Amino acid sequence: MPESAESPPTGHRVPGKSTSVHVPRACDACRARKIRCNRELPCAHCLDAKIECTHSGSRPKEKRTRILLTHEYERKIDHIDRRLDGIVELLEELRERLPASPKPPAESSVPATLTPNPSSVASPASNVGHTSTTGTVVEGASSLTAHSIFANDLLRKVVSSESRPEMRERVDALHRVVEAMKKQPASHEMTYPHAKPFRPVPVPGCDLPPIERTLEILRIAQTHRHFCIAWVFEFFNTCTGRFPESCLSVYLASNQNYDVATFITANAGLHYLFSAYAPLFPDKKEEYLADSRLCGANLETALCSLPLHLPANIEVVVALLLGAFHTIEIAKPSLAWVLSSKASELCQTLGYHRIASYTHDSPHDSQQKQFLFWAAYVLDKSLSLRLGRPSTIPDYDITIPYPSCDDPDREAIMAFCHLWVAASKIQGQIYELLYCPEAIAQPVSVRQSRVQLLVSRLDDLDILTREICSKYEHYMRELANDDMSEFFMISDHVLRLSTLTLIHRAVPNPVGSPTTFTAECIHAARETLVRHQECMTVIERSESGLFSIYMNWTILFAPFVPFIVLFCNIIETKDKEDLSRLRVFVASLHVDRDTTPVSEGVDKLRRLFQVLYNVASQYAESQTETYASETQRQQNFGVDTYLAALGFSFPGSSQPTSSQPQQQQSDSETLLPTATGSMGDANHHEFQRGVNPVIWMGNGAQLEDWFYSNQQMMEFLEENSAESYLTAAGAGWGPT
Repeated sequence: MPESAESPPTGHRVPGKSTSVHVPRACDACRARKIRCNRELPCAHCLDAKIECTHSGSRPKEKRTRILLTHEYERKIDHIDRRLDGIVELLEELRERLPASPKPPAESSVPATLTPNPSSVASPASNVGHTSTTGTVVEGASSLTAHSIFANDLLRKVVSSESRPEMRERVDALHRVVEAMKKQPASHEMTYPHAKPFRPVPVPGCDLPPIERTLEILRIAQTHRHFCIAWVFEFFNTCTGRFPESCLSVYLASNQNYDVATFITANAGLHYLFSAYAPLFPDKKEEYLADSRLCGANLETALCSLPLHLPANIEVVVALLLGAFHTIEIAKPSLAWVLSSKASELCQTLGYHRIASYTHDSPHDSQQKQFLFWAAYVLDKSLSLRLGRPSTIPDYDITIPYPSCDDPDREAIMAFCHLWVAASKIQGQIYELLYCPEAIAQPVSVRQSRVQLLVSRLDDLDILTREICSKYEHYMRELANDDMSEFFMISDHVLRLSTLTLIHRAVPNPVGSPTTFTAECIHAARETLVRHQECMTVIERSESGLFSIYMNWTILFAPFVPFIVLFCNIIETKDKEDLSRLRVFVASLHVDRDTTPVSEGVDKLRRLFQVLYNVASQYAESQTETYASETQRQQNFGVDTYLAALGFSFPGSSQPTSSQPQQQQSDSETLLPTATGSMGDANHHEFQRGVNPVIWMGNGAQLEDWFYSNQQMMEFLEENSAESYLTAAGAGWGPT
């Protein structure tokens, strides 16, 4: 064959002997053995060794892309340099302020930009693995582990004097097994053994406020303590010990080290800080409020993507509790219940409620875990009463002590925590002893004794509250002005009076009484509205945005029944003073939306109370008329129909006449939800009670329906037909 100057194809192999062809590169065999190759195809070495002579192709040299440093690139580089300088400054400050931090921030690489992209915001599921769950599972006295421990201790006592080596070895083996059962790692018990790793779905893109403003608000919070967010720093410092580092880690997060619990914690804290300090800095108010909304949106985005199975560790508990606080502030109690229930479940899984689980913990760790548990306890008991659901933390299962004031550095805040825990415990007992199905079925005498017990405990709490507020008044004055201090004391009293009204509501008046509710119940309801007006006066002269705090944490945090009680009393007695109290209360809920943003739940409550007031006003007015024309009877029927829709029964004197079109009656039946005590049962109640059958809730079934009617009324008012039907029933009925 003639020689060819062309090289063979890449990876071409030439077996055996063949005509030599000159190639520009040594063969693979010679290069591997690092010997000289004669660069022929096949080469002399391969011919002697009788092996194939092969040549691997080389990748052609790629052409470099020339990067032009334009003005735009220079501007971006300068911007990144400024941000990096801010990060370095923050790290220096943290190193000086926290030299002995038990948990130093983890190292991480600085990304190209300080705003995480969608891929860097990993799904919470990515953190739910075998290594992300810390702590040990704590089981109760009824578990097999507890009985095994007892058997092991008994055996060791019996055979303690046993000298045979075989028996001692077996006892020691049993002891090791029992000790292993006592220290079951949550990472093993709380994960599926055959679950395969899966690729997490990224959370939608979440931008962060500029790091300059984040550093600024952190410095402000360090130097200008604010009473509204004092609990925020106490919560973070107690539970995480490093809130600034948590914020920094979110800015430095990458795909490898992103932690959704830290993301929730940082955004929740920044959301509160920006919102609390915005009114104090008018020149930056709009920027701070925008940053607060941004962090709130990030928080909600992360919360809604949390998986069913979460790692049992303290970071996740903190994130869940902060999420529950946020959902209460946006008037979403059902969402708050989901998050707080999961937090209480993890707390009990890790044994935060059992004193025995703190045996090997340091004082700091014990304080941290107990503070978290009591925060979950407060939410659980309060939401139990608010939603009418059984508590997930039974009191009989708690063995840790109540928050104490022994620590001089935290004496004041822990004293107020003690008050919150005591108040929430009473709220949980109200549902358990008075309003759960088992309690409602009890005889009136039993319910009366329970009412007296709870009233006594609430009185004790009132006395304790006054003592603590008087003792730590200087602490409140240091962190807040006079108006804010007065606001917190009055709003707390409003909540206790509302709770007192709910307690008295559980027992009706004796048969033959002119009213359904007891005099104590009506008096407590009136006192509640009086204190409410005093609180609104303080809110109006304050510029700290207290209206939303008051509505979400006082009026909506527990069932606000004083308004309902006075409404019912007006229907029974036509009391003009009570009607005036309702009018003033409803007027106080109308605020300027531009300056005072309110949540959807607050707006629903305002509409509910507005409609109830309109109905009470029209009903009381119509009952004073002496004539009964066809128009008046139809108007009365409209009022009575809506009273039935809201769950109240009354005499059947306002039934539609025969001349009234049947279509109107059928439309009303279609419009209105099923209610307790229909008009057809009014005569039966009148015969049963013998006097004033306007609102008879003496039996347990009707009390239960009354207690659970709040959610039904709220849903009913969401329908557009409710307001339109009220407007059609009579002039001036619609909400104003």
